[in-house]
Amino acid sequence: MKNKFLLIFILVLYIVIPILILYNKFLYDIKFYLLTVIGLIVFLFMKLYKVSNKELGITKNNYYSSIKRNFVLILICLIAIIILKLFHIDKYNPNETIVFYIFYILISCPMQEFLYRGVFGYFDINSKYNYLWIVLSSFCYSFMHIIYKDILTCVLTFFVGVIWYLLYKKDYNLCGVTLSHIVLGIFTIALGIVN
Repeated sequence: MKNKFLLIFILVLYIVIPILILYNKFLYDIKFYLLTVIGLIVFLFMKLYKVSNKELGITKNNYYSSIKRNFVLILICLIAIIILKLFHIDKYNPNETIVFYIFYILISCPMQEFLYRGVFGYFDINSKYNYLWIVLSSFCYSFMHIIYKDILTCVLTFFVGVIWYLLYKKDYNLCGVTLSHIVLGIFTIALGIVN
């Protein structure tokens, strides 16, 4: 496997940071800034190891097909969210500000897709263990959500992580999954389904 040290560093980071946030109120309060810093650190490490933007899904290649492919998922998720809302599955009273949503759209979702689809996709490209990367990526993505202390959020993020990873692998372009993440995240947060 190429860049084994890089993978170990990333996995340790992806496990340790959520645990620290879970048990430290200050880190919880700055979790979105922390995510941004972690994303920049991982990006710089990938560059240090000579990983190209294209290998990370940051490319214009397959841009249109990536968005088109995720459009179906967006529609299915919106229908599911409406059904959850109709059955009063909402558990939270949303109190996010417009600043939160701007940050979520412009920084948080693209950063999460880079960290959990782009980075794992890089290791997956030349690997014979395809299912390993799907599970590892989805587990790490779900594990990040332990900071909310909500099992439903962790379960849902694992399964949607699997779907996003499989969609990402079709095009190796982060645009579609990022757009899907934005729409799904905004609706589930704004309607109080996830925190």
